[in-house]
Amino acid sequence: MAVKKKKLVTYNGKPIVRCGNRIYYGNFEDKLILVLDIIETKKIKDLDIASQVLIQVMDNTGEFGKGQVFRKAKRDNLYKALDLGEWWLKDALKQLS
Repeated sequence: MAVKKKKLVTYNGKPIVRCGNRIYYGNFEDKLILVLDIIETKKIKDLDIASQVLIQVMDNTGEFGKGQVFRKAKRDNLYKALDLGEWWLKDALKQLS
């Protein structure tokens, strides 16, 4: 029986995966990944919108999502968090190579 591979959703060419209130961004084969934790949400109409997001650039060489944190910050919405985190991740990966 053939196994179908699911296509991952990408943002700027890198996979982005949500698991509960945690979002993983980056190539999972790289030494570093970006982890966004949604800490707080607010209700707008019928949608829960992230109002507090923790940004972490993590080591990805050990257990997935539990590596050493290299950079960390909080932002007040998901767009700002992903924008800053993506820049940090690019910069950190560039320094490693």
